[in-house]
Amino acid sequence: MPPKRKPALKLNFTKRALEDLQVPRGDDRLIAFGSHTAGLGFVVFASGVRSFFHRRRVRGVAERTTLGRFADLTIEQARGEASRLNAAISIWKRSGYQGESPFEKRPEAATFGDLVDKYVERHVQSHASHPERAIKEVRWGVDKHLASWKNAKLGEITRGDVVQLHEEVGRKHRPAANRLVQLVRRLYNWAASPDVGLHRGVNPALHIKLFHESKRTRFLKPAEMHPLFTALKKEPNRGLSDYVKLALWTGARRGDLLSMRWQDLNLDDNRWEIPHPKNRSPYVVALTPEAVEILNARQKRSNGNAWVFPSKLGRTGHIVDFKRGWKKLLKRAGLAEKGLRQHDLRRTLGSYQAAGGSSLGIIGKSFGHNSLAATAIYAQLDLDPVRESVLSATRTMIAASKKKPKLLKAGQEVFVQKSPKNFKSVKG
Repeated sequence: MPPKRKPALKLNFTKRALEDLQVPRGDDRLIAFGSHTAGLGFVVFASGVRSFFHRRRVRGVAERTTLGRFADLTIEQARGEASRLNAAISIWKRSGYQGESPFEKRPEAATFGDLVDKYVERHVQSHASHPERAIKEVRWGVDKHLASWKNAKLGEITRGDVVQLHEEVGRKHRPAANRLVQLVRRLYNWAASPDVGLHRGVNPALHIKLFHESKRTRFLKPAEMHPLFTALKKEPNRGLSDYVKLALWTGARRGDLLSMRWQDLNLDDNRWEIPHPKNRSPYVVALTPEAVEILNARQKRSNGNAWVFPSKLGRTGHIVDFKRGWKKLLKRAGLAEKGLRQHDLRRTLGSYQAAGGSSLGIIGKSFGHNSLAATAIYAQLDLDPVRESVLSATRTMIAASKKKPKLLKAGQEVFVQKSPKNFKSVKG
C-alpha cells in the first residue's frame, strides 16, 4: 500500500515563500495552493523542480492542468493563466457543458517560424504604415537573432530563453535587445488573440525589464553645417543631395520623405500633406521656398512617375534608404566620427526653431506631433506662423552652411553671422 501524501498547504504565493518551500525526500512531493486565485497550485518535486498547476473539480472530476515551471513563469503570469481557466470553466458551465472543454488537450502545432510568417502576412502587411519597411525589420530581427527558434514549438520557448536573448544582445547593443523582447512579446500577444488562436499558453516575453535607454538629442550644430553643405555641392547622387536638404527644410521622417508622392503635394500653395505618418495622424508640412525649388526641379525630371524619389529596385516603387550614400557623404564632410544619423536631420529643424524662439505649439504642429495637452492649441493654428517659424530656422541653417568657423586659441569655434546662441534639441 503506497504511503499517504502530506496534505496540501494553503499559502499566500510570494517569490520568497515559494523559494523557501523545502524539497521533499524520496518519491514524495510538496503541494501548496494559493490563497488568492481559485485552483492555482504549486508543486515541489524531490528532483528540486518547482511548477505551477491548476486544479478544479468539474462535473465531479478533478481536472489538472500544468501551467509551467517556476523558473519560467512569474507568480503574476500563473495567476493570470489560472484566472483565464476559471473564466473558461464558468462560461462552459453556463452553456450546459456544450462545445469545447477548457481542458481539452490540443497539440501546440505552430512553430515560432510559422507564427512569424503568419504575423507578417496577416498583420504587418495590412496594418503597418509602411509595410515594406516593417516587414524588412521583422524579418531582419528574426533572421539575425532568432533563427534558432524557428523550428521550436511556441510552447517550448520559455521566459528564460527570452531573458538570455535579451542579456546576450544587450552586451553589445541595448536598444536592439529591447526591440527584440518587444517583438517577441508582440508576436505572442497576436498569436493568443481570439481571431488567431495559434497559442493558448503564457507569453514568455511578459514583464521582462528592459534596459534603460537615454533619449537621443543629437542635431546638426552650426559648425557642422558648412562642411556638410560643402560635401553636398560635390555629391554625385542628386537624389541623396535633395533628400538631405528636404529632410532639413521639412523635418519629415525618412520613411515619409522617401515615400512622398506628387499627388500629396501642392507646390502652388507650398503645402505637403503626409497621409500615413508614424503616429497615423495625417498632417500638413509648410514648405519653404528652398524646399519648393528642389521639388519643382525633381518634378520636371519625373517623367510622370508617381513618386518623388522613384526606384526600379524593390516592390515599393520608391527609394527606401540612402544608408550607404549617407555614410559616404559624412566621410567626405569630415563628420563620420560625429555619430550623426539620418533621423538627426529631422531633429535639427526643431532645434533651430526652438533656438529662434518658436513656441512648442508651433514646433509640434510643424512636426505632426500628437499631444493631448496641446491639441486645443494646435486646432486654432493655421500654417502661416508655422511657415514663418520653419522659414526662419531654414534661413539660419543656410547662413551657417555658408560660413566657415573661426578658430580661437583654445580651439573653440565661433560664427561671424548673427545666430541664436542657445540651441536646444527637440525630440522627433
